[in-house]
Amino acid sequence: MGIRTRMNTTAAVAALSGVAFLAPRLSAATIFEITDFADPPWSLTYYDGFTGTVGVTSPWPGEMGWQGDTIDIEFFLPDDVPTTALHYRFRMVVTAHFTQEFDVAVLAGPSQEDLVQVHSEFLDSARVLVATIPLDRLNPNQSNWIRIQGAGVDVGEGELPGIQWNRWVLTRTEPSADLDTLRWDQLERTTSYLADAMEASGLVRDGLVLSDDPPFHPATPDAAGFALIGLCAADRLALLTDAEARVEFILTAYNSQIDGGFPDRNAVGHWWHWNNPYTGEHAANWPDEYTTIGSALLVGGALFAKNHFIENATIAAIADEMYTTTDFNAAIHSSLDGRVYVASDENGGELFGSVVPWNEYALIVSLALRQADNAPAEAIAGFWLDPAALPTIEYREIPTLTDNAAAFAPAFWVHQQHFFSIDFAGHPDFESFFHNQRQADALYCAADLGLTYRYGLTAGVIPSGYRADRIYDHSHVYSPEAVAAWGDVDTLLEFEEDQPVDSDSRFRYGLTRVSSLDPDWIPNDTALVDHLFLMFGLVESLEPQFFLQRFPFQADADHDGIADTYDNCPQTWNRRQEDGNGDGIGDACDCATPFADADGDGDVDLLDFGGWQLCTSASGDVPEACLCFDRTGDHRIDALDLPDFTDCLESSGPGTPADPDCGG
Repeated sequence: MGIRTRMNTTAAVAALSGVAFLAPRLSAATIFEITDFADPPWSLTYYDGFTGTVGVTSPWPGEMGWQGDTIDIEFFLPDDVPTTALHYRFRMVVTAHFTQEFDVAVLAGPSQEDLVQVHSEFLDSARVLVATIPLDRLNPNQSNWIRIQGAGVDVGEGELPGIQWNRWVLTRTEPSADLDTLRWDQLERTTSYLADAMEASGLVRDGLVLSDDPPFHPATPDAAGFALIGLCAADRLALLTDAEARVEFILTAYNSQIDGGFPDRNAVGHWWHWNNPYTGEHAANWPDEYTTIGSALLVGGALFAKNHFIENATIAAIADEMYTTTDFNAAIHSSLDGRVYVASDENGGELFGSVVPWNEYALIVSLALRQADNAPAEAIAGFWLDPAALPTIEYREIPTLTDNAAAFAPAFWVHQQHFFSIDFAGHPDFESFFHNQRQADALYCAADLGLTYRYGLTAGVIPSGYRADRIYDHSHVYSPEAVAAWGDVDTLLEFEEDQPVDSDSRFRYGLTRVSSLDPDWIPNDTALVDHLFLMFGLVESLEPQFFLQRFPFQADADHDGIADTYDNCPQTWNRRQEDGNGDGIGDACDCATPFADADGDGDVDLLDFGGWQLCTSASGDVPEACLCFDRTGDHRIDALDLPDFTDCLESSGPGTPADPDCGG
C-alpha cells in the first residue's frame, strides 16, 4: 500500500445538517446518525486521529487499529430537551473484530477540554457498543463532543487492524416515566395478565386477546408452568396478596383431574397440550397431542414454586407427585442418539417426530436426568447439557446455539432455559451463549437492518399470524419482551417511547411486539409466555439471583428453599434473604456474640430483653434478624427459646460483658 502520512490531530465532525437518517425509525429522538464511512475502510491515510465533516467532505474511516486510536465527533445539540428526557445513548455498531483486542472508552462533554468518560468496554468481538450519557454532560443549543478512544492500540504502517464499524447513532431517551416508575408499572401490568389468564378452573390460558373480542386461547400446561414461576415473583415483590393460594389452585387443577377426567394425561404422565380453559377437556380444533415440553415446563414451574413457598406442605406434596408421576425419560428416543419426542401419543410413544440438540427441549433432559430409571437421560445428557459439545452457528463470529447448522435460533430457546433450568443458568458456558444470542440479535438488527435500538427476534404474533423469527429469517417484528428477558432495561425504555402505556388499551398488559415495516401495527393478541419473559427480566433487574436461588436440584443445607450457592446465610433458615445493613450476610446470620446481645454493646441486659420481646410479639413472619434468637430451629421466637436467653441475661448485665458462649 506504500508509505502513508501519519497525523497527530484529532479533529471534528461538524454540520448536523449533513447527517442522513437512513434507518427506519419510530419515535426515538435521534440527534445524529452517521453511516458515511470509507469503503473499503483501508482506503484512507493512516491517522492517529481522524478528521472530516459528515455529509460535506470525505467519508470517515471505518476502523480502529492501524488507522488510528482516537475519534472526536463534534455535533450541534438542539435546545428542545423535553422534561421527560432521561439520558442520551451513543451507539457504535461494530460489524467486525479482526486481530487487536483493546478497551474502547466513550467520553462526552461540551468541549474537547471538558470530556468525561461515560463508558468503557473490552472489545474482542463484533457488537453494538452502547454508551449512556447523562443529560448534564451535554449542553443544548451549542456544539458538543463525543470522543471514541482506544486504549493501547497499535497504530500505523504494518500494524494489525482491530475493529470495524458501519454506524454511529446518538439518541435521546424520552419515555413517559423514569426507569423505576416504568419498571413497576410494567410489573403490575404483567401481573394483571397472569391473573386474567388464570381461569376459575385453575387452568391457565396460553394467551389473551388484547382487543375487545372475548379470549379464545386454550389453556396449556406450558402456560401454567410459566404462571407458577410468575406467581412466585409476584409474591416476592408483593404484587399479589394471594399468590400462594393461586399456586395451590393451579397445581391442584393440573394434578387432580376435573370431573374425574381432565386435564388428560397419557400412560407416562405427559399432559394433554390444548385444553378447554373452563372444563379441562380437549380443546376443539387444536392438535391432538400430549406435550413433552409443556409437561416439562409445568413440572419445572411446580418444583420452583415448591422452593419459593418452602413452608407450604401442600405445594411441596403436589409438586413432588407431579414430578414422580411424569416419566421424562419416556420422551427420549430409544436410539439414544440425542433425539427427544416433540409430542407423545396416549401410550407415551413418539408423535410428530423428534427434535435434536439444541433447543428448549433441553429442559426435558434436565428433568429426566434426576429421575429414577434415568439410563436414557444419562446416555444422551452429553448431547444436550455439555456446552462444549453442542452445535452452534456464528453470526459475525459470535457463536450461538442451534439445532440446525444452516439456521439461527429464535431468542426464546435460551430465554426459557435461563429462567427454568439450573443446568443452563448455573453454568457459565451456557450463560455465555445466552449473552451471545443477545449480542448477535442486537448486532444483526443494527448492522444488517439499520435499526437504532429495536431487536429481539423470537416467536410470537406478527401482522399475518404467528412466526418464530430469527436472524436472516424474520418478519421485521421485534420484541421488547425478549429485550427485557436479556436484562436490557435501558433499551426497554426506548421501546416504551414507541408505545406509551396509555396510548392504546392493548398495552394494558405491558409492552408488546412492534413492526418496523408497519409502525401503526399493534398485536390483537399475545402469548402469556411473551409477557412473562417481560416480567421475569424486570424481576431479575431488581433481584439478579431470584431465579438462581429457587431452581430445583441444588444443595440447600438449611432447607429454606434458597440454594446454598446463592444463599446469604446458607446454614440458617432465612427464606426471605433479608439483609438490613447490606453487607451481603443475611440478617439471620448477622448475629451478635453472644446471640442475646441485641443492641451489640457487649453485654446482655434488660434492653436486650426488650428486643427479644419485640421479636416474640411480631405478627406473621418475624423479621429475619429475630432468627438470631431462635434456639429451637422452628423459625419462631417463643417461650421455648427463653431459657437460653435467660442464661445470658443472668450471667451479664449493664456494663458487665457477657460470656460469648452463654446460652449454648
